[in-house]
Amino acid sequence: MQAVAVLAVLVALAVAPAAGAEGEAVLRVSFNDLPPWKVLGPGGEPAGIDVEFLGMLASRMGLSVEYVHYPFKRGLKMMEGGEIDLMIGVLRRPEREAYLHFIEPPYKNESSKAFFVLKGREHAIASHEDLRGLRVGTVLGGRYYPEFDDDPRIDKYPVTSPELNISMLLAGRIDAFVMTETAGDHRVAERGLEGKVGKARYVHRECQDVYVVLSRQSPHVARLEEFNRAMAELVAEGAFFRAREQFLESLARQ
Repeated sequence: MQAVAVLAVLVALAVAPAAGAEGEAVLRVSFNDLPPWKVLGPGGEPAGIDVEFLGMLASRMGLSVEYVHYPFKRGLKMMEGGEIDLMIGVLRRPEREAYLHFIEPPYKNESSKAFFVLKGREHAIASHEDLRGLRVGTVLGGRYYPEFDDDPRIDKYPVTSPELNISMLLAGRIDAFVMTETAGDHRVAERGLEGKVGKARYVHRECQDVYVVLSRQSPHVARLEEFNRAMAELVAEGAFFRAREQFLESLARQ
């Protein structure tokens, strides 16, 4: 009987959420650098619009956040195994439903995708059809829009980071790279590349629901309905847009 009791305690500890320094349960979140949504602050700490927003969600849930640094595709894989709890900025795809809970409602409903080219070649891509036959840089695990993702006539070159895409474009190894428009604009401006890198005329604009997702293997999964309620409150309050304005204003003051 004593052995059974000890085993029960060990199982309970294994499935219980980790506790933070002040006793709060810890939410382990995958972080990949994607300015202005996710950026590294001056001391290497996670910052950005998504980080600000997740802080609001965690606070409302009485959770502390621990960020772990992984490329986007690796983060999804670790979500599948329950090694991390949560990610932000994820599009809903059927193959992801098997291992992710999509916290409802989505926190934003737009995700314009832009194609960045060498300066002077902006007019070379005026429609989706113009992408066919081009070498287009993507990020491993990234999904952009179905017409692009499923078009075999586009030569896609997946790499581990947007920075590699910029380097490959400047070296002539790809013809363009695709990114969320706001993130691409920010990255080009941040590196002072406006004179070398331009944005193609064609930008894919559509309403796309963007989610915070919870691993189905997370010890926090029992609180899914609480996550949904907290998210609904934050969306109704316009919290994400408030976080965006606050972060962009702080950048402007720097």
